[in-house]
Amino acid sequence: MTLLIVEDEDIIRKGLIVTLRKLEMDFEHIYEAGDGEEGLRLCREHAPDIIMTDIKMPLMDGLTFIRESQKLLPEGQFIILSGYSDFEYARTALQYGVKDYLLKPSTKNEIKEVLTRVIGQLKEQQSLRLELTERIHTYEKKLDRFQELLLGNILSGRYPAGEIGHFLSHYSIAFPEEYMAVVCIKITPAVSSDGSSIDYKNHFLWIVSRFEPYAAVYQADILSVYKCLLFNFSRLDSGYSQKIWQNLEDEIRVYGQKHGLRICLSISRVESSRESLPAMYQEACMLLHYRLFHPEAVAFYPKRQRNTETRTPVIPLTMIETLYHYFIGNSQFDLRQNFYSFIHHILSVENSSPGYVCDCLDRLKDTFALQAAKDGLEPESAYRIELSVSEAMTACDSPDALMDALYARLMDYWKRKRDGAAPASHMASSPVDQAIAYMEQNYYLDLDLSMISDLISMNSSYFSSLFKKKTGLNLINYLQNVRIEKSKQLLLNTNQKLYEISEAVGIPNVKYFCKLFKDYTGVTPSEFRKKEHSS
Repeated sequence: MTLLIVEDEDIIRKGLIVTLRKLEMDFEHIYEAGDGEEGLRLCREHAPDIIMTDIKMPLMDGLTFIRESQKLLPEGQFIILSGYSDFEYARTALQYGVKDYLLKPSTKNEIKEVLTRVIGQLKEQQSLRLELTERIHTYEKKLDRFQELLLGNILSGRYPAGEIGHFLSHYSIAFPEEYMAVVCIKITPAVSSDGSSIDYKNHFLWIVSRFEPYAAVYQADILSVYKCLLFNFSRLDSGYSQKIWQNLEDEIRVYGQKHGLRICLSISRVESSRESLPAMYQEACMLLHYRLFHPEAVAFYPKRQRNTETRTPVIPLTMIETLYHYFIGNSQFDLRQNFYSFIHHILSVENSSPGYVCDCLDRLKDTFALQAAKDGLEPESAYRIELSVSEAMTACDSPDALMDALYARLMDYWKRKRDGAAPASHMASSPVDQAIAYMEQNYYLDLDLSMISDLISMNSSYFSSLFKKKTGLNLINYLQNVRIEKSKQLLLNTNQKLYEISEAVGIPNVKYFCKLFKDYTGVTPSEFRKKEHSS
């Protein structure tokens, strides 16, 4: 709180300052001026909260000073210092919004009473202003959050393509420019984590800030470990997005090295049709999967990846047929060895790509299902293998991690085949069973009650009570249990680092993962791995 005293009589002005210091009023600074013109200068330089001013002064009288000061400080609090002969002036000043007045000479108690009253009013105004600002900020955050969720739903294909324009206009989301591109981003530790938390949000916001000079940038909230942005361009230029990367790729690489991160980004083709946004998102995701094939690269875009693909490799049918025979057998060791050989081959063969890997595993899925039906094997559903390859490539950050994740999913089917039980995804019937099956297959996504209740088209409150009644746990606790069980498999069957496992099971904060694991098991992940391996 600051105060300005404007008084042409030195004795009165200095006396007031001495009195205020004795009263120990809560002022950080007390400024003084001998006339209105000097007072105006101090108002411009220091913007005092409270101004005490005389009426009759040389050069500029008090009323003129108040009028001019209010233009500079519309929220300033004015107190008149008035003699008895100036009382009519003081009454006029009150019409200008002056808060109070002091008759000269004033006692200490009168000065303290008036200043205490004005300070109280000022603090109340500041409190109301702060509350209003916070309400506006909260409202804007809710609007931004709603926009992120809506754009995320559009990109993930939850609305029919023909209705995307309607949704955007209905919720007043207007892109100022004609052309769009979708960007996917993944940020991971570059080296083994020591368990400390990484501030992903601030790193992500730094990336956003680097792109803002080139395009209007919109964030989209998608249930994926990939972060997603929409770029809005003013012109269609096939090389424009590539020029952005050329300008920023080195800067992003250096930033990542400085902070011990690997930052990878992809950008889709540029389109003007809003109906193409879901397809552009899928393209950006597939492009970002290339980071598994090019561990040193930062940026991936259509032209660069087309230039690296000259001929698609042949799908290794003989290896798939061999895998099927090991799958229907009882040797987990032989199945593991041959599956890893198969995945290593399709990842490392010349001109391999995410699309090629997906094609190979789709062929594996079809071969298993068709051959099992031909051989009359039961339960038939245990041979309909769903490895969720694209999701695995999204979650994993190295070829070894991808092989481990795919093998862990294959083992779910092999064990159910061995035990004569169908996979959970095919046993679901009730809404709770459907939710459990979905969590079992998609535990690595950023799931919550609202999202899962939407998927099964139920009211979240009712579904929550239904879920707890059937399972004895709330949905989040159940999901955490699933993730911990999946992490145990990865700890036992792979050599993945802790941060890789925590991300693979949908818990990106490795420090929180370690705490959660110990809460559930009584030991840390490292202790669990060491104990199980030693036994």
